[in-house]
Amino acid sequence: MVINAVVPLGNIVTPFVMLYLQKYYDSSGTFDPYNTKSTSLAQYKKMYGQIDYLIHFRYSDALKTTYITMMYGLGIPLLFPLAALSFLITLIGEKI
Repeated sequence: MVINAVVPLGNIVTPFVMLYLQKYYDSSGTFDPYNTKSTSLAQYKKMYGQIDYLIHFRYSDALKTTYITMMYGLGIPLLFPLAALSFLITLIGEKI
């Protein structure tokens, strides 16, 4: 459950880091959106557009955390605060 609480941070940070590196490569290190190696409008939109929001990954993580906590929480009461921490980290990450 500790790993499940920290994994959403990686799921949030990784796409932004990858997009940052792709934009750096595309603009030849200048971060100028007008200096681009894209040869079509579709490539440009893909590079500088918004990231797709995949809700099914977030939903499955929430269900997994809830199920594990409710199944084993009576035997291991530490799971309840860890689940709350996991949901808090996910909430803050989604707001960002």
